[in-house]
Amino acid sequence: MNVLNSKTKTPVPFANYYLFLNENIVKTGYCSVDGEIYVSEEVLYDKIKLTSIGYENFEILKQEIKDDTLLLIPAVYHLKEIQIKKNKTDELISLGYIKSKRKAWLSATKGMKICTFIENPYLQTKLIHSFLFKVRNNNETKLGFKLHLFEKDTITNTPGKELLKEDIVIVLEGKSKKDVEHDVSLYNIDFPAEGAFVGIEWFGVLNENNNDFNGIDTQNGYIELNDASKEYNTFQQDVFSFFPWKNMEKFKKISEEHTNFKNCPTASFGLKLFKD
Repeated sequence: MNVLNSKTKTPVPFANYYLFLNENIVKTGYCSVDGEIYVSEEVLYDKIKLTSIGYENFEILKQEIKDDTLLLIPAVYHLKEIQIKKNKTDELISLGYIKSKRKAWLSATKGMKICTFIENPYLQTKLIHSFLFKVRNNNETKLGFKLHLFEKDTITNTPGKELLKEDIVIVLEGKSKKDVEHDVSLYNIDFPAEGAFVGIEWFGVLNENNNDFNGIDTQNGYIELNDASKEYNTFQQDVFSFFPWKNMEKFKKISEEHTNFKNCPTASFGLKLFKD
């Protein structure tokens, strides 16, 4: 099957897909970079659901699919007027936990979303220059993940509405243990005055035969954790399970035998912002 933009008829890469049979999920995964979904004839399903940042959620019965093509409708955003500052400088400021001391590594699994709330001490909207992460790849594989930026739900204090308007995917090549900085200045992404959750969605190992992330993954991707925060401001969610967000309290208890977290386990994520 091919997943296309309904207006431009161009492929939609790495969309999340869910196959259902009698309302039960039987298979999940990601489209390829070319918007293709490979489903074995052995997999029985009667409905497919697709989600992707920048597009409306899509559901269709298998019997209604035509020409093996699925058309995603671009979401409509009401954009505010952009004011160009002629005297804007390139001076950057860093926020978050990228410089916090490491306490542990969290094993990353396919479909895992993890994000950390970052305060905005300036209490005014700032333009984001780059996303910062501390991750590790133990093998000579290509690992992929997608960026997320969520507003805070004021009722539950968990991640709420997605603030990004399109998918931004990063692929790490080869064995590495380093800080990852991804420049997003071309996207004109605002960091809200009230702060936001910064995070990633882990794709796993890139299958270079099909250019997708639908293979058998080994545990070779890790996310660095620190304990700089006294509050549980890091949350996890399995994108394919539909379960709610959960904080790291249970993880802290499970880890007590081998890791002494003085405060709360916190993902070592951060941002660089334009000062002006």
